[in-house]
Amino acid sequence: MINTETVTTDLRPPKKPLELGKYFRKVETNYDDIIGFKDGFFSTDGRYSSLMLMGSFKDHNQFAMGFLAMIFFCCFLAIQILAFIYHDRWIVFEPGYDILAQILLVIYAAIQFKKSKKKQALAIVCDRKTGNVNFPTFGGSPELVIPFEHIEIYVGTLGFSLGSGMPAEIIIPKMYPSSAKRDFQDVILFADNYDEACSRWTLLTEFMDKNKPIPYGLLQSVQSHIDDNEAAIWQGTDVKDRYPLDPEIKNNYKYVFHTNYEETVEYPYDEINSVIAPFSDDPELLKKNIQRAHDLYILL
Repeated sequence: MINTETVTTDLRPPKKPLELGKYFRKVETNYDDIIGFKDGFFSTDGRYSSLMLMGSFKDHNQFAMGFLAMIFFCCFLAIQILAFIYHDRWIVFEPGYDILAQILLVIYAAIQFKKSKKKQALAIVCDRKTGNVNFPTFGGSPELVIPFEHIEIYVGTLGFSLGSGMPAEIIIPKMYPSSAKRDFQDVILFADNYDEACSRWTLLTEFMDKNKPIPYGLLQSVQSHIDDNEAAIWQGTDVKDRYPLDPEIKNNYKYVFHTNYEETVEYPYDEINSVIAPFSDDPELLKKNIQRAHDLYILL
């Protein structure tokens, strides 16, 4: 299981002051713009919320590129072989022993093509039960487990040239493992723009306090994982190799969000638990936070 229980103890502050450039803004909580917002990534299961690392992501784009590379190198190899058979000479590459390099390129492309058939990724995992966040070993950086309040998210643009660029969301820990050689900042799949990032960050902040109810905007994602009996986290890099749903969620909640809009089956409206707070350990505080959530329209 992914470690969110044991917090990393051997920590150090950042080696350098944070410098992301003028095109980045820190994501802040915003309770004025969350009515109707829903987590479109379906990455929250009631205990865990996963933030996918973009640098680790492999899907159909890699599948297509691997296929094209394999075809490209196979064509070159075929041309070489046919030219040698019919004309008794090597073409494209000279001398003929360069064909060995082409064979190796074909093998490499085939291996990458096979790997890309699986949707692969790593995720930063937020755990409501423990209040901790797990940064996996990635890009030469060691695993890091720190409390949720020790992370920040920034939204900005990674520029390729004047007047163009790509929006990016970067998650940054305030402390690093002492063994980390550099201060790492990870690009994650989080939102499409700054306002959406603030809305999702607000809901995630509420979610990570176990004595607050899970916000309405996350309940559809929770319901999806309850229906599939799968957690929002997975083993290794294979996104489809999901861990089972936490027993606290599986055994106590069946309906938390009405999804049968077409009324194809009789829906148990009376059984929907629209106010859920798994792992809460302070009933009085929870009661106050439920009222607060209604006042702020975090719960509808």
